[in-house]
Amino acid sequence: MRRAALVALAAAAGFVGVVPPATAGQTATWGPTVVTDVPPTPADTHVKPTQKVVQMAVVTSPVMEAGQIAYIYSTITASDADQPNLIDNEVRCAGAGTENVVMGENVIQPPGAPANRTITIITRFLITATTHGTISCTQYLRTSSTSLHVARETVSGVIRFASPSVGGDVSGAQMQESLPHGNPVVRTSVTTPVLDRDLPPGYTKLAIIADVEYHRCAVAQDCVKGYSTARFALTATTSGAPGCDSAPVAQSQETVRTGVNHAAVPLYTIVAVKPGCNHVHAQVTTTHVGDDVGLVGGAAVGLTDSTGQAGDTPNHTSAMTHVFVVPSS
Repeated sequence: MRRAALVALAAAAGFVGVVPPATAGQTATWGPTVVTDVPPTPADTHVKPTQKVVQMAVVTSPVMEAGQIAYIYSTITASDADQPNLIDNEVRCAGAGTENVVMGENVIQPPGAPANRTITIITRFLITATTHGTISCTQYLRTSSTSLHVARETVSGVIRFASPSVGGDVSGAQMQESLPHGNPVVRTSVTTPVLDRDLPPGYTKLAIIADVEYHRCAVAQDCVKGYSTARFALTATTSGAPGCDSAPVAQSQETVRTGVNHAAVPLYTIVAVKPGCNHVHAQVTTTHVGDDVGLVGGAAVGLTDSTGQAGDTPNHTSAMTHVFVVPSS
C-alpha cells in the first residue's frame, strides 16, 4: 500500500496551485548510474562500517532575499542491488541559507520482496535564506552494504527547487519542525513531530507534508521476531473561527523486516483555510501495530562529509523526521 502511495506522492510533488513549476537551472535529473564498490559491513563488530558518499547533483536557487523561504524536493530510486544495501538520499544546502536533511532505507536483492527490490527515497524540506544571495543544494547518495560483501546497485534521481518563494507563518518564519537528535521508542504510540503556527490572512490552502524515518529495532531484547509493523498518521486542523476545516488524514502502514531495517515514510495532505481560521496544528502519530518494537529517527549526527566512518572529520548533522507546511494564496 505504501509503495503505491509513494508513487502518487512523487507525481503530486509539484502541488499544482500551490508550488509553481521549477525553472531552468533549478532542476537536475540524473541516472541511471551503476554504483560499485559499496563498502561491506566489517567482519569485526568492533569496527564501524564505512559509508560511501557520492555527489549526484547540484541545483542553485535564483537570488533570494533574507527571510525568503524555498521548498526543496528530491528523490533517489535504487534497484538491481546484489546485497542488502543502505540507500540514503541526503541533501546539503549552503550559501545564503544552510540546511541538511537525510532520509534512508535499505534496498534488497532478489529473491526478496519486490517492494523492497526497487525503492524510492524522498527527501524534501523548507530552507530560509538568512542573507541576500543564492542557495546551492547538493544531493548525495550515502550507501553501504549490510552484508560482509562488497556490493553494487543502480540509482537515479532528481533534485529541484520546487518553489523559491514559500509563504511563512504570521511572523514570516518557515513552518517546519524537525526532530532533534534522539530516537523516540514506539511501544504503543508516539506523537512527534508537532507543528503549531499562527497564520497571516490570505492563505486559502495548506499542503501539510511529513517524512518519518522508522527503525525496526529499539533494543536487542525487543527484536526477536525480525520485523516490526507500525502505522503512521498525519493529521492537520485549522482553528480560530467557526467551521474551520481539518485535513483528510494521511495514513500508511509499514512492515519493516530484517535486511530492510528502516523505512522512509512520506505523508501528504491538504487542508482548506476558511476566513478567520488563523491557526494550524499538524502532527504525526506513529503507532506500534505488532511484532518488534521500533523507533522514530531523530537527527543524524556525525555523518561524514565524504566517504568514511561515522564520526570521522569533517562531519555534520542532518535532520531526518520532520513536518512542514506549504501555503497557497
